[in-house]
Amino acid sequence: MLKLNHIKKICKKTEVLTDVNYIFNKGQLYPILGGVGSGRTTLFECICGDMSIDEGEIETRSKATIYYVAKQSVLPMYITGYEFLSMLCDMSKEDIEPDGFFEQVGMSVEIRDKLIADYTFEEKKLLQLAAFLIQKPYVILFDEPFDYCSEEYIDKFIEILNTMKEEHIILISTGLLDIARKISEDTVVLNNGELNLISKETMEIPEIRQAVLDILGEADNEII
Repeated sequence: MLKLNHIKKICKKTEVLTDVNYIFNKGQLYPILGGVGSGRTTLFECICGDMSIDEGEIETRSKATIYYVAKQSVLPMYITGYEFLSMLCDMSKEDIEPDGFFEQVGMSVEIRDKLIADYTFEEKKLLQLAAFLIQKPYVILFDEPFDYCSEEYIDKFIEILNTMKEEHIILISTGLLDIARKISEDTVVLNNGELNLISKETMEIPEIRQAVLDILGEADNEII
């Protein structure tokens, strides 16, 4: 369980998070949907402890590990992907090798041996996903790993997350409704500093869907 109790955060005199009150449980993927400037990154940085909160409380199980993957990948650039995962495997208490994790996320031998600095955005995110599979944190936060990416990459990424979600709490931020609906039938929307769940059935109400699209600044290109 990850419980956010009335979280409030002010940044540069602007109240970004006004009253975030939500409980996330193991066993499902949570899309955190919001427009530009809605506070999705701020929320993730508060959850992982990179940023302090002004009011409220964040609760999770004792000694839980939290893995935050920022939109702009923070990775060692001048080693190969193979060297990076090998280092993580060496740090693990388990007897594991990197090859199986590369195969699991669909990264070829050619990609593994490239410098991380030469990776594409999608390759960097897949490398971070492999790192997650090695480290097995209780909570994982992915900040916009899918927006404007290929369908093949998105589908593969979500497929992998679905295979191991039962033991983890996984939050994925996005600014695109279609991406949120790929992640889960139900959507958690961050707007006006608060989190609210919108079910699949509610999202299919034209007025609700249009209101969400207006928040995101999206045009409605889908026929329901």
